[in-house]
Amino acid sequence: MKCAEEVFTRYGYARTTMGDIAAASGMSRPALYLLFSDKDAVFSKVIEEMDRRTLDKIRSALRDIEPLREKLLHACTTWGLHGVELAAAHPDAADLFDLRFVAVRQVYGRFQELLVAILGDAVTKSDLGVTTEEFATTLTYGMRGLRYASSSVDDMKRMIEVHVEAYARALGSGGTL
Repeated sequence: MKCAEEVFTRYGYARTTMGDIAAASGMSRPALYLLFSDKDAVFSKVIEEMDRRTLDKIRSALRDIEPLREKLLHACTTWGLHGVELAAAHPDAADLFDLRFVAVRQVYGRFQELLVAILGDAVTKSDLGVTTEEFATTLTYGMRGLRYASSSVDDMKRMIEVHVEAYARALGSGGTL
């Protein structure tokens, strides 16, 4: 999978072929087709693996982070910057984060599940009048929107900080950045 990840990262989904993946993996195309039915299947597995590593990294760090605002900031910064940093280094990799792919939508769903776990009962204890799931969804997709407004990785990082600060203050978990 590492070889396939490198090819997709370098060329993006659209420009990657099964031949590219097979060559990078040191196998023939027919051998690759014995393992995966098509490029979408390889892509889905690559995205799933990249997401697993990112979420594991976030979960591991969260054990040592308090309070809630800092947990949210760490999770959102780590997750939100991953794609921006990758696309900055490899412009063709931007389509690895395209929501038309089921695997990418699942990445967003798993991050929202992580946010729900981080938030615990903080949303229901607030006077926002929304569910924890709604809060997590808007926090997640709000970061996606920031990608289009940011001019650099540093700019995106700052926007995520502001975004999380606004959400944390809405819960009464604010502070200053």
